[in-house]
Amino acid sequence: MLAKIAQIFLGGPFNRIFDTVDHAIDNETQRQGIRANALNKYAETAVLDRSDARKYRIFWVAWGLFVFPLGFWWSLVLIDTSLTGVFHVRLGIADLPDSIQPKANLIFASIFGSGGVALASQAIASAIRGRR
Repeated sequence: MLAKIAQIFLGGPFNRIFDTVDHAIDNETQRQGIRANALNKYAETAVLDRSDARKYRIFWVAWGLFVFPLGFWWSLVLIDTSLTGVFHVRLGIADLPDSIQPKANLIFASIFGSGGVALASQAIASAIRGRR
C-alpha cells in the first residue's frame, strides 16, 4: 500500500528522470558508434594509401636510403659481437647517435614486426583451413 502511494506521488518525476538518463545513455552510445565508424574508415583509408605508395619506385628508393645503411651498421654490430664472443677480438663499432636511435628502433620494429605479423597470419590462416 505504501509503495502504491509512493508511486502515485513520486512516480512521475522519477520516471521522467530515468527516461532522461536512458536517453542520454542512448545518445552517448550512438556517439561512440559514430566515432568508432569514423576511426575505422580512417584506418582503412590509411592502409589503402600506404599500400598505394608501395607501388611507386620512389617509395622503395627512399625506404632503401634509410634501411640499407641501418642494416649495414646492424650487420657490423653482429659481426663485432660474434668476433668478441668467439675470438675475443673487438672491432669497436660505435653505437648510433641519440638523435638517430629512436628512428632506427622504429625501422627495426617495422621490418621485423611486419615479418612476424605476416608469418603469424599465414600460420593462423593455414590452421583455419586445416593445413598445418
